[in-house]
Amino acid sequence: MGWDQWHRVGPFLRDLIRRGPVSWRIRLVRIVLAVGFAAGFVVYVTQTGNPHLDNQDSVESAASAWRPPPRNVGPVDPALPPGFPYLEFPPSTTPASNGMPQPVPTRYGLTYAVPSGTDWMASNETVLGFVDEAGQATIATYAAVSRYRVGYCPEIDTSKLAYVGVTGRNGIDVASAARQEIDKTAQLFSDAKVGGRPTVEIRGPIEFEIGGRPAVRYTAAIYHIPKRASCEPDSAEFDVIATPGYASAEVAVFVVERHIDLKNSLKKEDIDSIVRSIRKTG
Repeated sequence: MGWDQWHRVGPFLRDLIRRGPVSWRIRLVRIVLAVGFAAGFVVYVTQTGNPHLDNQDSVESAASAWRPPPRNVGPVDPALPPGFPYLEFPPSTTPASNGMPQPVPTRYGLTYAVPSGTDWMASNETVLGFVDEAGQATIATYAAVSRYRVGYCPEIDTSKLAYVGVTGRNGIDVASAARQEIDKTAQLFSDAKVGGRPTVEIRGPIEFEIGGRPAVRYTAAIYHIPKRASCEPDSAEFDVIATPGYASAEVAVFVVERHIDLKNSLKKEDIDSIVRSIRKTG
């Protein structure tokens, strides 16, 4: 039953209210019954006659406010061990001296640095999130994100030539945390609007130390990236570095993405310098 059948119900309700010479008490009862019937009819139509409730395509094309927030995917980490330090927010950023790299402290008791100057937007407050191709599940969320050459591609509002970010993991070792993060690469570089997935080659692991503690690094080379605009890259590299955290998570996982073969693209040695800059805060 749909809204187009209301014209059949209206006369019935009017007839119910007006039927026969009756006292005002009986007429009042009939009015109450009519109102109750009308309310029930409206509820019924809302559930059975609204095409947005039955047609998935209509729901997808409706206002974004109708869409539930993306759910998280992947393993759910256990809570921090009792007594492990926790920071709700990262320490404040101190501006670098002229010509010196800009330190970016994170919630995890570790700091990285990027070159100072106008090309980099250094920040430990920016958060960057990625959802799956259907827009329904969160693949990854990175905090303390610094971005390089923001807006280089005028056709894409969120364009950047490179970025650095960090996330945390609990209940997992450093090597496994790094491997799980690098395995997200194909999803991170896919685009449902364009179609297709990129080619990904994973290199590593490389084991080294940060501040005398173990660290593991993987590098993913990405080719044939789906493009929405001609100024977007055909290829990129995605580095993952995992090391024990000092606060907020047992393992801190740093990521560095750079687009390659474009004007002003960062070089491999630029990324290596950022990785070498990771150190204990303070």
